[in-house]
Amino acid sequence: MFITVRFGDGEESIFNPNCRTNILLEDIKRRCNCTKDVTVDLSDESGNLKYLANHPMSYATEILKERESFVLIRVEKKGETEGDSYTPMLNDLIIVTPEFLERLSRCESDSLNAKNSVARPVRINSPLTRKQTGLQGKTKGSLMSSTGRNKTSREKTPGQKRNKESR
Repeated sequence: MFITVRFGDGEESIFNPNCRTNILLEDIKRRCNCTKDVTVDLSDESGNLKYLANHPMSYATEILKERESFVLIRVEKKGETEGDSYTPMLNDLIIVTPEFLERLSRCESDSLNAKNSVARPVRINSPLTRKQTGLQGKTKGSLMSSTGRNKTSREKTPGQKRNKESR
């Protein structure tokens, strides 16, 4: 079982969600070259937040569907009166569309209404530079194989080759 996380300038990386969500989020931050102080979450490619940080001890497989692609989202915690700010950490105009940003905004507004029955303002940011999103360095297309070697995102890992051949 795996999921794909899309981030940066059209980059993606594969993760095993068969672990607790707090461990998955830490691994995503590390492998997607985020700074340690940034808070992240995932959304599907339609802009629906997964709220993984709200369930740190749950297994990610209970929340995420296998083989699904997700967008890495930076979460900025604001005060009680302002609501949280969500910024897609993917610079891809095909996926991060105005509809995506609108859906991301609606998900947050819905959850705030359900919690407090009083809506707080939500600020959604558009894709930003690496410095603003918390991504470190240039990582275009780099993936780590199980042997620790860097691979480009277009190369297949040995497991991916076998899976395709067995179909």
